[in-house]
Parts: sequence; structure tokens; C-alpha cells
Amino acid sequence: MTDESVPAPPGPRYVADEIILYGIDLNDTNGVAHLDVGLVNKADLQVKLDAGIVAGYTVLAYGYAFEGHCYRLDSTRIFVITGPLAEDAKGCGFDKDLGYKMWRITASEQILEISTAFGDAKTLILDSQLPGKRSPSSYAITLRMAHRNGRLTNE
Repeated sequence: MTDESVPAPPGPRYVADEIILYGIDLNDTNGVAHLDVGLVNKADLQVKLDAGIVAGYTVLAYGYAFEGHCYRLDSTRIFVITGPLAEDAKGCGFDKDLGYKMWRITASEQILEISTAFGDAKTLILDSQLPGKRSPSSYAITLRMAHRNGRLTNE
């Protein structure tokens, strides 16, 4: 009997900031990932990493393990990962021979997240800019100076 909350065992050497990402490889045999983004006529978005000898994967991620604990992502996310080779998934409930893979990356590894949203322009552009829906960095940052008996300095 295995516990689904136990992550995969460490690799051949211990890495302190290792993250084990669990998901499926979306690449076909030619290294191209096909994403149905909801366009008409069954059009798809194709993602291909053309990096020569660097291994690259387009990963549909479901969860990850870090420091001996398993976590599920709130929704599936798509990442492009280069470098580590995919391994058959072990641990965290993904080792049931359902086609899941795992990638051992470090916290400082550079990866790319692909976010897809399909909708009308009003929803994707106008409604997303309403107050409360924008990212905090998009709001204007203003500095207001407090009254100090008519002085503008701390002297």
C-alpha cells in the first residue's frame, strides 16, 4: 500500500531546492505540442522548441513536490521546460501507469508558462482592466507628502 502524499524518492544525488513537477508531455513525436485554443475550423496553436541539442518539453502540469510534500495546482498549467529529461512518474499519486511523467528541476530553473484564454475582446481586454481585476503593478503609484509645519524636508 502506498501513500499518495509521498513524493518520488530523490535522484542519484540530493539537490536542496529540487522541485519535482508532475504532468504529461504534450509534444508529439516531432517535438511539437498542439493546443486547441478554441478558434474556428479546429485550428490549433503549435508550440515547438527549436533549440538544437537541448531537450525541451511542453508540459501540462497537475502538481509538484517540494521538500518532501506533494501539492496539487489549482488548475492545470502549461510550461515549457528545457534541460532535465522526463522520467516515469513516481509518488504523489501519479505513479499509476496513466502516462504521467515527472521532471526534476531546481527552484532557480528558467521555465516558460503558456497561458491561454479565449473570449471576446470585451472580456479579455476591457473587463480585465476593471479595478480589482488588474495586477497590482498596473496601478499608478503616487507619493503624497505629509504636512510638516510647512516644511518639505526633514531638517
